[in-house]
Amino acid sequence: MLKVAYDISTLGQGFINPKAKTGVYRVVESLFFELVKSSEIETTAISFNQINSIWENISASLYLQNQTPEKKTLFDPCFVSRFNLTPIYQAAIQLQRQLIQVSLKKYPILYKPSLSIQIPFKLISKLDVKSTFSPYKFNIYHSPFYPTPHCTTTQNLQRVLTIYDLLPILTPHNFTQNSQSRFKSIINSIDRHQDWIICISENTKQDFCNHTGMNPERVFVTPLAASENFYPVSDRHIISQKLKQYQIPDTPYLLSLCTLEPRKNLSFLLECFAQLLAQDHNLDLSLVLVGVSGWKNNDIFQTVQNNPLLKKHVIFTGYIPDHDLSAIYSGALAFVYPSLYEGFGLPPLEAMQCSTPVITSNTSSLPEVVGDAGLMINPTSRDDLCQAMLNLINNSTLRSQLSQKGIDRAAQFSWSKCAKETIKVYKVAANS
Repeated sequence: MLKVAYDISTLGQGFINPKAKTGVYRVVESLFFELVKSSEIETTAISFNQINSIWENISASLYLQNQTPEKKTLFDPCFVSRFNLTPIYQAAIQLQRQLIQVSLKKYPILYKPSLSIQIPFKLISKLDVKSTFSPYKFNIYHSPFYPTPHCTTTQNLQRVLTIYDLLPILTPHNFTQNSQSRFKSIINSIDRHQDWIICISENTKQDFCNHTGMNPERVFVTPLAASENFYPVSDRHIISQKLKQYQIPDTPYLLSLCTLEPRKNLSFLLECFAQLLAQDHNLDLSLVLVGVSGWKNNDIFQTVQNNPLLKKHVIFTGYIPDHDLSAIYSGALAFVYPSLYEGFGLPPLEAMQCSTPVITSNTSSLPEVVGDAGLMINPTSRDDLCQAMLNLINNSTLRSQLSQKGIDRAAQFSWSKCAKETIKVYKVAANS
């Protein structure tokens, strides 16, 4: 049986900080638990990559300890404290987690100071911690996000790395210098003649191969899926309760969900929504924007603040946990996602799985995901997006048709399929 070391560092970060529960977090978690269920491989969770430390390692361990019994699995710590400081690291991590939660709920001023708690401990760990990772215990090492360890550490272990998109390279102006550097470290960690790459869409595979020149035979595509936590909610009372909880008016609304940052094209969405409101002052409709704040997004908030119509009709909810999102998706007239580029595009798939009609872009990987189950628009054409929104607002028959098409389309994707395709990659790598 193949023995797989699967890096769950991302899940440890999400355990500490809800803001880290992005699309990548969902992918890493969903695939991990499917792999654990497989009888074809033995999956061991680790937190070991080129940039992590004992801080991420303990966070990942705490994440697993907080899972339900059926989801708990093997964990290889990979690090040991020479001076028996592990309980102190654990206490500091728990303190950081509590402070971040308080900052997100009540006192935002505490957020940045709470992040700095780990700095002295990471400095101490450089003297205190040694690696115990043994490549001989495994056949496969899989990093679903971070740069792989140095080849001298993994030695002859077959290494698999997941690539989600090439955005930091294709559109560097949309990313901070730190984000660009982190992504370059991921690309630079790849041994193009020995490693194996998993891409989440054909579009991403094409971009990756074009950029790196890597042999396409070493690059595989494993489409993602929406979590089973996303489902149609037909009980209007439940929807009303969730809307009230997040201070969303219980009136017709369009929904968008993403990290609030430039590449999601939210300024364009706001412009088009403002145009609809200006054309019909009797339009009783809200635009609900769900997601954590990213960077370079001041113009989004200023646009809303400076436009009386938008100020009245646009609601920013911030982060909403997955268990509440099905009702929010299901209550919307439509889900609008005019992103400029996506490596895959999970939110439209989640919306379709909740039977919500989808409007999204006809670019990058999004046609692979949505197919003919949604309205595809040019994300730079105001006429396209305005017309698509009007079509769904005014046409209940079209909404009903797209609702059913979306459910059928979403059913073609599953984490079970994704795990099976991933295991096929492991087998190819192991038999090479």
